[in-house]
Amino acid sequence: MTGKIKINKSIVRALLLYGGLIWLIFIIAIIPHFGDMMALHDPGNFGISKYTISDTLYFAWRFPLTYLVFSLIHTKWPVAVPVVWYYSMLAISLLEVVVDLIRGDFFVAGVILIDSLAFGAAIYFFSLVTLRIIHNNMFIKSDNYLVRWFGALKMSLGEYWQWLLGSYVLYLVVNLFAD
Repeated sequence: MTGKIKINKSIVRALLLYGGLIWLIFIIAIIPHFGDMMALHDPGNFGISKYTISDTLYFAWRFPLTYLVFSLIHTKWPVAVPVVWYYSMLAISLLEVVVDLIRGDFFVAGVILIDSLAFGAAIYFFSLVTLRIIHNNMFIKSDNYLVRWFGALKMSLGEYWQWLLGSYVLYLVVNLFAD
């Protein structure tokens, strides 16, 4: 006999604890792949250089391209791959803020926090647009999948282009100074 599970505070607390534990194990597993991100910043190292420009330009086309490639897949669950990847990068960036706050570098922590929040907003809106592309693809009338996908892309960008562009440009501009 299977009864309906009643949700109470202890079950929610346990789910959050176990989910947080799984997330922490995942973060610990991927931290070695982002070792250069955990390097402590030198407070006098802010500004635009040829390295920050090249890193920002490289990321500027790689980030949206990742979401566009995943929007070509007709189901919604593969979108979780770039979302988990980029939110993990965001979590590591927020860990940098904590490390800088512990060190007492409040200016550095503030700049990295602004960079991280802009990155999180960009991830959110790119994920939202990608899911809308996949959803809107069902309503375009065409036999050619790429024609339907392009129509869904135009429809989805029309809905969220201001938020998407604003958050992404803010991230790129702040990233020029924060790297």
